[in-house]
Amino acid sequence: MVNHWDRPGWTPGRRSYHWLVMLGHVPALTAMATHCQEQLRDLPHLDLVPMASLHITMQRLAFTDEVSPEVAAAVVNDVRRRCVDLPAIPIEIGPLAGSPGAVRFSVGPPEPVSRLRDLIRESITEVRGSAALPERAGGFVPHVSIAYHNTSADAQSLIRRVASLRRLRPVAAVIQSADLVELRREGHQYIASKHTEVLLIG
Repeated sequence: MVNHWDRPGWTPGRRSYHWLVMLGHVPALTAMATHCQEQLRDLPHLDLVPMASLHITMQRLAFTDEVSPEVAAAVVNDVRRRCVDLPAIPIEIGPLAGSPGAVRFSVGPPEPVSRLRDLIRESITEVRGSAALPERAGGFVPHVSIAYHNTSADAQSLIRRVASLRRLRPVAAVIQSADLVELRREGHQYIASKHTEVLLIG
């Protein structure tokens, strides 16, 4: 495991514009996440994600000191234009899995979620140019993190614990909107202040 919080650019007090799908309002998800967190709580080096902060990270726009509010608004307007006929996206969340820096639920099917991300990326390219995209297009894996690892350590004990929770049945949810938020870090926690919501067709 690696330290999730060791990320370039995140200096103290800095904020980032991120496109997120917020999911903390889904009761079945919060119930499953709470159960899993209780089974992981005693493991060292894990920072548990608050239920209200559960989300799918779609795309970083830029740090807020790199773009003006007017540019951010232009990206939002372009996303709205591209998503005007996009239907709401049914998804299943689970089973529990992991990455080098986090414990997280898989999200599927990935294709419609990736399509929404592609539209967001197209809007960023339209407004700021392709060179401004912070991440590459490939390699996107939709997921919902429930804990972040805060140090480098062997993963075997965590892998065994997660394996015992993979029998939980996935829960259903519907992506009805994507939010541009201002994301900041307070200690080992992300805090998202909603900037603008883009609704999909229900």
